[in-house]
Amino acid sequence: MRLDQSLVEKANIWGKAHHRTTPKQIEYWAKIGEIMEDNPDWPFSFVQQALLAQSER
Repeated sequence: MRLDQSLVEKANIWGKAHHRTTPKQIEYWAKIGEIMEDNPDWPFSFVQQALLAQSER
């Protein structure tokens, strides 16, 4: 799979800030996008908190 280099660079920066690898950061963004598309009425902050709670389990 080929990814845009600027996306990979941004994921690297954001991943480091959130203690994630670059691939894990991209997976995180993809998961947020998937949830937001499936639930367009949910606020972004709710989705973030739900993912955070899920990761703490």
